[in-house]
Amino acid sequence: METTANLDISILQKQPQLDCSVILEIQPLAPLSMVSELPGSYYKTLKMPDKKMLCGLFENLLEWHIDLTDRKAISKEVKQLREKWGKQQKKQKKTLSEVNQPAIPYTDYTKGSMYLPLLMDYFDIQSIRPDISKVVFYDDLWSKAYRRADAAKTHIGGTSNISYEIIARKNDILQNNNEDELNDLFKNNMGKFPLYYSTPTGREYIAMEGLYKTCINIDSELFIMLQRKIETNNLCYLGNSEGWVDLKIKAL
Repeated sequence: METTANLDISILQKQPQLDCSVILEIQPLAPLSMVSELPGSYYKTLKMPDKKMLCGLFENLLEWHIDLTDRKAISKEVKQLREKWGKQQKKQKKTLSEVNQPAIPYTDYTKGSMYLPLLMDYFDIQSIRPDISKVVFYDDLWSKAYRRADAAKTHIGGTSNISYEIIARKNDILQNNNEDELNDLFKNNMGKFPLYYSTPTGREYIAMEGLYKTCINIDSELFIMLQRKIETNNLCYLGNSEGWVDLKIKAL
């Protein structure tokens, strides 16, 4: 399996083995908003992170900033490897009790979001315990990115930056309230507008004094990778890009 953008993702070529137990301490440095599923008009936070969020946290820490297209390609290779391992075990005609490590079948974890995690099978959460002295929940407005190529007025109204060449023309059209001309301006100058427009969206945050203590069974190779990263560059976020956290990890 090739690396993406010079990243070492060779761990995905090995059978996951949850052969190490660790304690992960997550200390929020900013309010968190941990949304597990694709929401509607309101982003409600979880009280504690789930497994998919921890997977995102780990991949962020490892600098696996891989786009969806590459993730799909990598995931396809992983699926082929898992199927190969499964066939090899069946060919050996061994029962599960005779196999040291049964082949883990491939699972598509994209359900509920556009994030396709790659390390979900390399760890398992045993428990999460909040150790906090104070917690506050509050709502705030968050700028959500939308794209509607068929709605010029909505798109233009939601963009804060456009090319300077069409600012005067746009202002004249808006002042005259001519929607047809606005649509023509938008369609004829698509490259001079941002691809997305923003809209204010309600989002819940949790601000806390304290930390989460998480007991995890994890692949020892992944544990070593995370431990080395934490020692040298402990910059990561949980939930969304505003939720900065500090991490500590140690073997039990």
